[in-house]
Amino acid sequence: MTRVSPHPDALLCALVLAPATFSRNRFYHLYEGAEGRRVRRRARRLRGLIRQLLGQGRERAELLGRIELSDGAVLLRFRVENLAYQRSTSLSPLEASLVSYALSRAGEHELEAADRERVEASLARLRDDFPELDLPAP
Repeated sequence: MTRVSPHPDALLCALVLAPATFSRNRFYHLYEGAEGRRVRRRARRLRGLIRQLLGQGRERAELLGRIELSDGAVLLRFRVENLAYQRSTSLSPLEASLVSYALSRAGEHELEAADRERVEASLARLRDDFPELDLPAP
């Protein structure tokens, strides 16, 4: 049986938006290599950021700004007022789109068309690679 490895960006989208889709028990081969471990780390980091921005932890973070840098990266700045805590993080364009997409799904953010298209194009790769998952077309 040939094992299909999804594109890392497609796997990242799935692990951020629906982490149980590719469980480690069923799809262990996706997590064996360095690339799979890197994607899992990125997904954990983004889910934590999204939880903080949605206030699903102790304190809710307030988004202060989003700056697109010359290299294509996106810099997000936010703070937690009660803790006098500020944080900045640099995200790839896809990572920033995933954060926007997740916040939009939670009803907390207006989703731009470019962000939707970027995320859905990555997810479409999963549909092609894993037809057995019966993923809906965007």
